[in-house]
Amino acid sequence: MVQLVDNLIERVFPRLRRKPQYAYPLGLAIFAVAALARLGLSQWLQDNTPFLTFFIAVLLASLIAGTGPGLLVVVASFFAGWYFYLPGPGWLPITNATVVALVSFSLLSLLIVAVVHILNSKVEGLLNERSRNEALLQDSALGEMQLEQLNVELRHRLKNTFAVIAGLVGQSARYTRDIDQFAAALAGRLSAMGNAMDLVATRNFLGAPLSELISETMKPLVPPGSARFVMRGPETIVPGDVASALALTLHELGTNAIKYGAWSNDRGRVTVTWTLTRLDNDDGQFELLWSERGGPTVSAPERRGLGTTLIDSGFPTAQVERQFNEDGVQCRLVAVLKQATTRRTRGRASSLH
Repeated sequence: MVQLVDNLIERVFPRLRRKPQYAYPLGLAIFAVAALARLGLSQWLQDNTPFLTFFIAVLLASLIAGTGPGLLVVVASFFAGWYFYLPGPGWLPITNATVVALVSFSLLSLLIVAVVHILNSKVEGLLNERSRNEALLQDSALGEMQLEQLNVELRHRLKNTFAVIAGLVGQSARYTRDIDQFAAALAGRLSAMGNAMDLVATRNFLGAPLSELISETMKPLVPPGSARFVMRGPETIVPGDVASALALTLHELGTNAIKYGAWSNDRGRVTVTWTLTRLDNDDGQFELLWSERGGPTVSAPERRGLGTTLIDSGFPTAQVERQFNEDGVQCRLVAVLKQATTRRTRGRASSLH
């Protein structure tokens, strides 16, 4: 019973009061019931209690249907009680007793409506406050869950990062004999990784925008001059592990371009283009083309160093093809990215000059 009353007060009545098309007819229905009850009790009620059932109607209409329907019941009860139950046939005569009865009913009824209006407002205010608190608690719980997920993801990525750094240090030391060259190469590779991780972290480790990843990775490598570096492709989010590997690959390609390729002179240029094709299983086939023009004639390296290893096998699950043309190096990278870890936003070309 208590639960039923609470449900009526907290849910049913407030919803009804917010719908005038239902509230006002309900108020009139309550008045009609009160009028019939007063008519049925006429033989037991004395003339000095003409508004007994109408007081109850005003209270119920104000509580259930709201202030407007409550005032409507006050007006209807005023005229019904005056016409049918006060001394005299119809409206007349207007005696002092009639005036006192009508004024008393009006004042008491308006007081009932006002008190119930205040109570209804307080109840709805408390309900709204409770809803807000529940929403805040829910948001807090979700925030804690997201924070825990981020902590787990951060621990996982830190482990991977330390493993990659250890591998880079070991491989760089194996392939580089000069300390200064070792330090410069390692610093560049770590910087490329750091830029990729920073972009991934700003999106809660969900991934990195490909255009920003390429731009930030190549920015310290592009030599001064007009149109030395151009990139084009649709806006695409790549997952964190792919972003780190791609940043390392691009850094190695850019470093080689400075040493031996298009950026080793004052007129060569590099173009990076990419596409993302949706496959039948909703995975995405990612294809990136690094193309150098205007540089000196290049040829395949005589020995396989760390840079070559990073380019050819540093990107997970990717097929890498390199061609050493007279006009410069071309490197094509093709990989399948899972639908759960990548998405494509509205395609628009990106370019950097």
